[in-house]
Amino acid sequence: MATLTVKDLNPLFGAEVSGLEPRVPLDADTIAQLRALFDEKGMLVFRDVEVDIKFQTYLSELLIGNDVADPDALKLNDKFLISNKEPTGAAPHGRLLYHSDQMWSGTDRVDLISLYGQEVGQPATPTMFVSARHAWTSLPDDLRERIAGRQALQHYDPETYRKRARGDTDVLVSTYASDNMATIRPIALPHPRTGEQILYVCQQTTQQIIDMPIEESDAVLDALFEHMYGEGMEFAHHWREGDLVIWDNIAMQHARPNVTIEGPARTLRKTLCPVPKMSGDMGPKYGKIEEAA
Repeated sequence: MATLTVKDLNPLFGAEVSGLEPRVPLDADTIAQLRALFDEKGMLVFRDVEVDIKFQTYLSELLIGNDVADPDALKLNDKFLISNKEPTGAAPHGRLLYHSDQMWSGTDRVDLISLYGQEVGQPATPTMFVSARHAWTSLPDDLRERIAGRQALQHYDPETYRKRARGDTDVLVSTYASDNMATIRPIALPHPRTGEQILYVCQQTTQQIIDMPIEESDAVLDALFEHMYGEGMEFAHHWREGDLVIWDNIAMQHARPNVTIEGPARTLRKTLCPVPKMSGDMGPKYGKIEEAA
């Protein structure tokens, strides 16, 4: 059994884990320890580790409770890159609003995301995180009353991006947006694995609160966003090569400041677990807001 050292990233969520040997298979005690830590903290960071796509995928499956009987049978994809340098890299430039992947999908749920620092120049644009679980437990009583029993429409469309970006044309929008990329979910959503309540709204795809006048909906959503993304709620992970960052895609949301093509290399190898059927090998393609009709 590996001897793991755990350090909190901040008081609200996240842990940096040292001492993990990236090998397949891991022993049962290490798996149990990592699973418990993942469910408690929502986000794990491993620094200065040499990790191939097989271990990255294997660990992702383990952390959400999947027992991998045959690691050699895992479907591997080392071509899914978030990169401003690789020709086929996803989200190559721009700012990303806070979101959880596939929030707009009614059937294609993503439980976990991992990113590995494959090539990272400095200074590297960070990835920002907030806890939707903490956002719910710390929600002021007046806001909690206004959304009691309410549902929200999650819609992956350019108009939602424009509204949340507030004129910032560096924000990226998916060019795959369509009427089919929408679902309705409770604003207070039980986590499918842990059962804990989370605040299920985000800047990127939450279009409106169902059965609420649009002006009132916008005002309530703005208040929820101010709470969720407010002072003291965010954590910035500053990338180095050899970083492996894994988070609960339902309990956590992520974003990033602006990335430029001309800036330092920022190539992060990405895995999704489970792999959504709609995303293909590379996931959604992005364009700037002004390019999306």
